[in-house]
Amino acid sequence: MATTTAVVAPPAAELSRNRTLVVGTAFAAVASIMVFVGLFSVYIAIRQNNEFLVENGLDGGRLWFPEGAVQIAPGTMMMFTTWISAFTISWAVQAIRNDDRRNAYAALFLTLLMGAAVINQMVFGILDFGRSVDESTPSLMLHVIYSSYIVFLAAAMVFVLLMFIRAMAGQFNSKNADGIQAAAIYWYATVIVYLPVWYLITITK
Repeated sequence: MATTTAVVAPPAAELSRNRTLVVGTAFAAVASIMVFVGLFSVYIAIRQNNEFLVENGLDGGRLWFPEGAVQIAPGTMMMFTTWISAFTISWAVQAIRNDDRRNAYAALFLTLLMGAAVINQMVFGILDFGRSVDESTPSLMLHVIYSSYIVFLAAAMVFVLLMFIRAMAGQFNSKNADGIQAAAIYWYATVIVYLPVWYLITITK
């Protein structure tokens, strides 16, 4: 009597995850960077025109920022703080990929702390500048760039906080870390943008 052998089909391949959040965040990060590229372009154009007036002794040309109006130490400290935050958000991504929730929570908390420190120092920088928005064109540009960066960084902090809450709810793990990765991408954009802010305002004044 012949016997029959049942053929068991192999398990279906795991469906690939929809990475819409990561891709969408990447586009949003690039769009945010382009906004600042526009601001920097306007700032540089106006400043170069002012330098031309000063060099040629023409009416309307004067020092861009008065001596001592912008301190180097606070701006440089903010730059180093943003760099540290880039490492902490990367730590969060790596930790969640390893299902190391304790380290992931610690890294996300430190990232938010670094962001709050930068915003606090930038607000102090605006107040320490001691000049109103409508006092001069340089004053207007400083307020616009600093305020825009504060909004940008605050939005990134809200993004990270939301992903932090979702991580605590158990929605992210080694197989699905897209939310933390997306937050990291947007956070990296804030770190990138601050470098020209630091150079244009703190260093070259």
